[in-house]
Amino acid sequence: MGARLSARPSRDAPSRIAPGADLGEVDRVSPMSHATPQPFDVSLDDRGIVAVVRVKGEVDTATAPRMGEVVDEQMARGRRVVLELSAVEFMDLHGLAVLMRASRRARADGGGFALERPAPCVIRLIDLVRMDGEIEILPDGRDPLAAA
Repeated sequence: MGARLSARPSRDAPSRIAPGADLGEVDRVSPMSHATPQPFDVSLDDRGIVAVVRVKGEVDTATAPRMGEVVDEQMARGRRVVLELSAVEFMDLHGLAVLMRASRRARADGGGFALERPAPCVIRLIDLVRMDGEIEILPDGRDPLAAA
């Protein structure tokens, strides 16, 4: 059997950042740190026509399908979905695919989908793939019910 490849560097991987390099906007705590990640969790706050789906922890190949199931189920019920992502510690392209699919479905069906307080790692991923105009992000402090 061949070597197993990982999409994320191991905690013991050597750093490619030169000592003393200016990190600018880069977070000082990276996924490679020895901090224990939060367990993944998806919870639902049913507000009638709006479903606020709260996600915490790491959204990756193992956990993105669960997030997608909850979002899809709420959209199938005709609800506007607001995905609250402030407690997301990491998101890979599997998580981004869920966001893109939900956003496109909402536009096609005349429904609603928006992100509320996305974590910096989510914003960076959206910016990296130049999808910032594709996904609605609610302004800080805006009531999700007002977005309905």
